[in-house]
Parts: sequence; structure tokens; C-alpha cells
Amino acid sequence: MILNKEDIERFSKMVEESDNIVLLSHFNPDGDAMGSTVALYRFLQNLGKKNLTIIYPNEYPHNFSFLFEGINHIISSNGLLVAKQAVKQADLLIYMDLNRISRTCEELESTLNSLSTPKVLIDHHIDPEQFDISFSDSKASATAELTYKIIKQIDATKLDIKIAQAIYTGICTDTGSFSYSCSRRDCFDVVAELVEFGLEIAPLKRQVFDLSSENRLKLLGYLLSEKLRVFPQNKAAYISVSKQELRQFNFQKGDLEGVVNYCLKIEGIEFAALLSERQDTIRLSFRSTNPNIDVNKFANKYWNGGGHILAAGGNSSLSLQEVEQALEVQIKNNLHESNQ
Repeated sequence: MILNKEDIERFSKMVEESDNIVLLSHFNPDGDAMGSTVALYRFLQNLGKKNLTIIYPNEYPHNFSFLFEGINHIISSNGLLVAKQAVKQADLLIYMDLNRISRTCEELESTLNSLSTPKVLIDHHIDPEQFDISFSDSKASATAELTYKIIKQIDATKLDIKIAQAIYTGICTDTGSFSYSCSRRDCFDVVAELVEFGLEIAPLKRQVFDLSSENRLKLLGYLLSEKLRVFPQNKAAYISVSKQELRQFNFQKGDLEGVVNYCLKIEGIEFAALLSERQDTIRLSFRSTNPNIDVNKFANKYWNGGGHILAAGGNSSLSLQEVEQALEVQIKNNLHESNQ
């Protein structure tokens, strides 16, 4: 993506004139949500901005805690009144890694929609809402990739190693460690520049991808041996996990990260789903290896969700058993393969 010079100048001027800036991202923040927001936060700090806050709707996975040293952030599910006060006091709101305000959280959405505060979008999902300034490219590997390009155009001298770590975290996680959504050289050019800057890839990748608790490994083994359902004739597979099973393995936020991708390791499988029961909702994650199986459209049409062509999510208020039954009907009727 070639960034619009006028938009960069307008954004830079907005930042310069703002004393209180709030960065927001989506519910269930992932590596890209955190990497992009943390990178921009640290960049704005380096520009001399002092009143900065990141707001996430709920808790992030514990293995990303290393990103947040010295970062002022609010988890609105733990402090909704504090979060609402923060956005009301802001004179600039920057939305990152989401295409619409409703992807923050229902409790915060009405407050955000009531504000006349200037709003900027930095994102790589399709069909974004209207914002005062939008840096949006659905072909980008990650929002972190766009964030890096914005930082470079505004003031490349303000890049530091912690920003580089956050950018790499966002790109690495949103591409499954460069397994998908990275068909353009832009992604690799950014990473190459980060390495030239001094970023050490190996320890960072180990922190983000390779380290697991004993309970997480036992949970993974259980899900693969006991909960994997395969439909070879439909090129599909899914895994489901109940609240009771999560408690059995002392589930921690982030323990299911990447589990859905194990379905795609089976030869011939092109569609994968993970169903996880959380309190009063069922979360669904979808993955595809075939662009003709558009899981964004599938999630949007059937499961109140969306995302990207090859990676999307949804949710349901049905019981876990009902969701399993409905998904199996969809798989057997090849509805997941429909691009209509």
C-alpha cells in the first residue's frame, strides 16, 4: 500500500495538536492488535506525547505481557468506568486492527458513537466504516505492517527496538509465522528492515510462539486425541472444547491460540474450525487454505462474525452441542465452501 501523503500530513497534524490520545482495538486482542497499538503508542511517546492510553475490551493472552512495560493500558472489562472516562477526555481516538467501532465491545460502543472526537482508523480488514482518516488495506499482512509504514513516513528517526519488537509481533502472529496472508513482498520488506535495525528474531519468535505452560500442552494433546472431528469427504475438520474441559486444564487466556490450525495439518483438509465455550457464549474460529472457501463470508453469513478470507471468527448464544450440530450440518452440506 502506498499511503496517501495528504492523509499522513493530516494525521501528523492531528497528533501534533492533540494532548490526550487514546488507542483502541478489538475484543479478544490478538498479537496484531497488541503489536500495532503498542508500536504506535511508543512512537507517539518518542514524538513527545505524554498523555497516551491504550484500551482493550478484555484481557490479552499472558504470553504477550512482555510488550507492555511502561505502557498505560486499560482493560475495559475490568474497569468500564475508567475506560469510558478515558475516551471522553481524549481529543484524538485511534482505532487499530478493527473495521468498525462495534468490534470494541458493546459496553463501550454507545459511548464511542456519541463522541465528536476526531477518529483515525489503521486496519487491514475489509469493508471499514467511515472515519475522519482511514489507513486501510485488506491486502496488508497485518495492521502492524501499516503501522510501520505510517511511522516511517511521519518520522523514521523515532523508531526504536521496542517498536520493532511490537511490529514484528503483529506481523508474525497475523501470518501464522509467515504461513498465510503474506503473499506480497511488502511484508518481508518490513521484516527485513526490522532485522537491519537490530531486531533479534529467534528469541522473540520463541516468546510469542514456542513457549507453553505444561497445562497448555496437556490441553492441546487432549483436544487432538479426544475432540478432533474430521470430515475428509468435505475437506473439513473441527475441534470443540467445553468450559468444564478448559477448567480441567487450568485454562489461561491465550491457551487456545493457534489450536484451530492443527486441523489444517491433516492432508486434504481445507476448512478448520475451533469451538470454545466461554461463560454464556460460544466462540468460533475459522481457517481456510483455499481462497474459494471464504471463511469471512461464512462467519458473517452464519455466525455473527467476520475477518479475512482465510481467517475469521464468530460467536453464538446457542449451547455448545447445538453449535456442533449446526456446524456439522453446514459442513456436510458444504455450506462452508460457498462463496455466494
